[in-house]
Amino acid sequence: MAEEDGLDIGEEDGKSGGKKKLIIIVALLLVLLGGGGAAAYFFLFSGPSDVDPAASAEAEAAALAKEPSIYLAMDPAFTIDLMVGGKQRYVQLNMSVKSKNTDQINAVTLHMPLIRNSLVLLFSSQSFDELQTAEGKIALKQAALDAINGILEQETGQGGIDGVLFTNFVMQ
Repeated sequence: MAEEDGLDIGEEDGKSGGKKKLIIIVALLLVLLGGGGAAAYFFLFSGPSDVDPAASAEAEAAALAKEPSIYLAMDPAFTIDLMVGGKQRYVQLNMSVKSKNTDQINAVTLHMPLIRNSLVLLFSSQSFDELQTAEGKIALKQAALDAINGILEQETGQGGIDGVLFTNFVMQ
């Protein structure tokens, strides 16, 4: 009887060992087939691999061009004092920024203290006589746009502000 019990145990171990091997083989086959299927899906349905990054950037810019512009007023007004010929002069400037990218308008709001600091330094370094001409005001708008986009590129990795608008410009 002991021999019969011993025989039964050995036979059961042999059968379960064969089942374990079969389960392992089936699992490996499923993993290999799944990986092969995923690779085939990736290569066949991921689209063309020779997509030009410049073309996709142009497509994104074209999509943004269809969006309406968003304006953000930079309140309070900038008030700068300048010394001209021994007299103290003042420039008061209200401005807004324009963009089609909502994320960049939000970034301007988030980084407003840094942007305002940069703009105050820019405005206070201007010549009073140059600001009286139209060319001087246009140059100041461009310099302000460059300063804002420079800060946004530094903080967010992209510019995104399309224009600076002077809504009030008083010199006295």
